[in-house]
Amino acid sequence: MELDRHLKLMALDMACQRLAKRVKALARAGVIMHPARLDGVDRLVARALATLEKGMSSSGTPSGFPKKPPSSNLLRRMLHGKDLAEEDPPTLTRSQDTPPSEKHTLALRGHGACIPAPDLLGFLSTQHKTGMLEVVTPAEVYAVEFEAGDIVHVHVNRTPTGHRLGDVLVSQGAIDREMLEVMRKVYASERLGEVLLRQRLVTREQLFWALQTQIQLLFNRLFVAPMTRFTFWAGPPIHANRGIRLSAMTLILEGARAFDERGGMKAKRA
Repeated sequence: MELDRHLKLMALDMACQRLAKRVKALARAGVIMHPARLDGVDRLVARALATLEKGMSSSGTPSGFPKKPPSSNLLRRMLHGKDLAEEDPPTLTRSQDTPPSEKHTLALRGHGACIPAPDLLGFLSTQHKTGMLEVVTPAEVYAVEFEAGDIVHVHVNRTPTGHRLGDVLVSQGAIDREMLEVMRKVYASERLGEVLLRQRLVTREQLFWALQTQIQLLFNRLFVAPMTRFTFWAGPPIHANRGIRLSAMTLILEGARAFDERGGMKAKRA
């Protein structure tokens, strides 16, 4: 109940910000509206303010507000979310010299650009390997999980704007931006997809297509990234997305197509 009230207050706050921005935009543009319509809006705003003030005076504090200030860690999570800022340097989430779990064993390791990323991914797929491939590039660290040669999860330690799962869901029209940001702030410590499914804000089909799109976007970046180091650990998937099994060869071919298109566009501009 407390959480529900807090969510509604946050949604109301965002709605008020939208209203203020719209009014400022109309005023700057010199839009002329009928006085009766403006009076109606003014009465609605006054009624809303009176309702909120009445609630504050009767309870002493606004419903749903925390009784103590949030911790600095919580504030940082709410401000930045779980994604690293784009200007932050890449960091390893763990040592690349130790297995990701006690069930994993070292199967393959290499340094430098001894093999292109697409060839390495294709080799592991055609060999029907199960395990985790960790790839270090000058800018990012990737973790690609295989199950019998299929891709079941991809993670990168820094995600640019537009490539996060929530951004993909918004671009596909599955959820609006404001509700997404509310969910990110309130459930900062949980996996976004699981939260949105639990709250019935997206369907499993919408989440599946968003995850598939996100994985393809990550693959497209990995496709052209120069590897400085890679390690393949044989063992069971750890972070596999439920229901996600993608063909590595399909992802590689799509990555190659996107690379060719970017090259063609650059040639036209030149």
